[in-house]
Order: sequence, then structure tokens, then C-alpha cells
Amino acid sequence: MNHILEDLIEKTGLDLDANSIDSLQKEKEVQLLSSINIHKVAHLFTNPESYFFRSLAHLELVKKMSTEKTRIWFAGCSTGQEVYSASLMLSSISDKTLVGTDLSSKYIERALSGSFFVFRKSEIKSFEKYKLLPQCHLSTNKNKKSVDVKFSSIKREGILFDTHNLMDGPYSEGFDIVFCRNVLLHMTTSGAKKALASLKDGVKIGGLLIPGDTDPNIFEDNWERKKHNNVIFWKKKW
Repeated sequence: MNHILEDLIEKTGLDLDANSIDSLQKEKEVQLLSSINIHKVAHLFTNPESYFFRSLAHLELVKKMSTEKTRIWFAGCSTGQEVYSASLMLSSISDKTLVGTDLSSKYIERALSGSFFVFRKSEIKSFEKYKLLPQCHLSTNKNKKSVDVKFSSIKREGILFDTHNLMDGPYSEGFDIVFCRNVLLHMTTSGAKKALASLKDGVKIGGLLIPGDTDPNIFEDNWERKKHNNVIFWKKKW
């Protein structure tokens, strides 16, 4: 195996192939990767797909379990749509902290911009419920088939975005809820194991971990498997 590919897999935990190196070569970014420049090139080999109110049942669980001073970590948030979706759904909670992290600095820059072009009918329909909220500005385009969305004052809304590599441990500890979907499935077995350990370390005692449907089950004494409306999640007992 190409030593650069081996280095990339080890540092990111991602299940990558030679096409990843081809993408890097086209961008003239092939070099031994430090933890810093991994963030700069991660968009070349990670999947940016995200949209508003995705995995709605899981976001509804976040809403149900959130109270004042809730701290939520969205790991692998891509360009931030799930974080903004949760912010709208939790608009009645004035004191909350939503942290979105991703391996790619390019995706995080997009998330920080707060500007999105929305064309999916399901997303546009969902936004109708929140169109009167001051932090979310909607502008329907001339064809009336798409919408420009702009979020403002994200700091006031308790939203923070930052780059982070799950191979380096948790972004922080003491989160009430850690939300991570459609991330571990792209990792090697050892990478997913290490990432899952980081996610678990980020949850406070009594807090919740909401993983993806295909992510590994947690069979440990200090975790309790729970279910709400067909959504599986895990509660940290100690």
C-alpha cells in the first residue's frame, strides 16, 4: 500500500483507497500529513453530503432531551446543516451550546458562513415552520423552487463550529448529548473503534450518545441501551 495512503488512513481512521491519493495529487497536496494540514485537505477525501432536518427522528430526540444549559456536540457535522436545524428546533431554549466539528476546515468555513442554497422540497417545507424566527432569514428565488437561507448571530444562539479529528480524542468533555451519524460507517474497524471511544469520552455521566443506525453497538456496563420512537441511543450511567 502507498505509504501516503497508509499515513492518511492512520491519521484519520477513514476507510480510504487509492482514489483518495489521486484527488490529493490533482490538488498538488501530497505530502506527509501533519494534524494541521489534514484539516486543509480533508474535503478532498470526505463526503460533504448534509441537509437541513436530516434524520428528523433523531433531531426530535435531541429536542425532547434538551433543557436549559444543554451542551450538545455534533461530531462530523460537515457544513453544519444539522447543527442549524437543531438550533431552530431548540429556539425556545435560551441558554444552550451547540458545537459542530468536522475534519475539514473547508466545510467548517462553509458552516460559519451561515449561508445556504436550499432546493430539496422536504427542506423548504420544514423551514416554513421556522420562517418567523429572527435568526433565520429566508429568501425565495424567482423560480420559487429554491430558497436562500441565511443564519445570523450564531454566537448569540450558542452555536460554535471548529475543526476536530476524532482520532485525537473528544473535542471536549461533559456534553449532555453527543450526536454523530453517518461518520463511523466510513471508517476502518480500528478507526471506528477509536472514534467511538472519543465520542463516549465526550459524554458526561447521565448524558446521551446518539450514533448512526449502522454504527457499532455499545455493550459496556456503564452504558444503557435505550429506544425512543424507533431511535436507538445510549445513556452513560457512570
